[in-house]
Amino acid sequence: MKTLLSVAAGCALAATALAGEKPQFTLGIQMYTFKDRTLVESVELAKKLGFQAMELTGCQKMGGALGDETTSSNLSAEKRKALKAYLDGCGLKAMSYGVTGAGDEAGWRKEFQFVKDIGLSMMIVEPDVNALPLLDKLAAEYKIRVHIHNHSRSSPWWSPIFMAGHVANCSEWVGAGADTGHWIPAGVDPVMGIRYLKSTRIFALHLVDADEKGHPQPYGKGKGHIKEMLDLLKPVAMKSPILLTCEYEEWTPETLPKIEACVKWFNAWMAAQ
Repeated sequence: MKTLLSVAAGCALAATALAGEKPQFTLGIQMYTFKDRTLVESVELAKKLGFQAMELTGCQKMGGALGDETTSSNLSAEKRKALKAYLDGCGLKAMSYGVTGAGDEAGWRKEFQFVKDIGLSMMIVEPDVNALPLLDKLAAEYKIRVHIHNHSRSSPWWSPIFMAGHVANCSEWVGAGADTGHWIPAGVDPVMGIRYLKSTRIFALHLVDADEKGHPQPYGKGKGHIKEMLDLLKPVAMKSPILLTCEYEEWTPETLPKIEACVKWFNAWMAAQ
């Protein structure tokens, strides 16, 4: 197509092709939401709710034929193999693991090796700032992308300015993985937070709508400006995939309908793109 077309016609065709593409967003469930259930039970529930992907947590029992051990780096080589086999065939794509951490290089290597052994390509961390050069090195070595998490002012990562600055100083293997729900009680405008992070690298987000105190809400019902954030991220996701993780850290009888409402809201937004 490039050979005989004029520059103007080529640009027009490129623009048309781009206009027909969808942003590369995947909505997954953070399994911490169902930490009181087993992984096997949670996978079946997540599929019923409409999810196609998940982020594993290290505090959840595996369940079923996998037994009562947790999905963590303490699993033996045999158990890791069994977990990978289960994940490969469970019908829900496992994309990431965490939030995890370690105190030294040996500990971090254990986490990276676990993530690699069970077939994942990403892990989410909230590290000591001084550990970032080590994580950058290990991420490149293990070919595991690291995305950085934040809680509400419990570490300096709560600031999107701080996160963006440190991500910018790392290699392509390290990116932001901010929790937008924790931004709200920290006093961060989520839209401004995204503006800072999109100037560097965003691999993933814990996409959480919340009220002013940080209590999770269905998408579009809280103070998180979910639509505005996704609209702002759309050009980024046209170029590279972004994992959006739905997480509810509070459990009530209304939690399941609220999570299902998040899935429906997201699907409707994607359908409109």
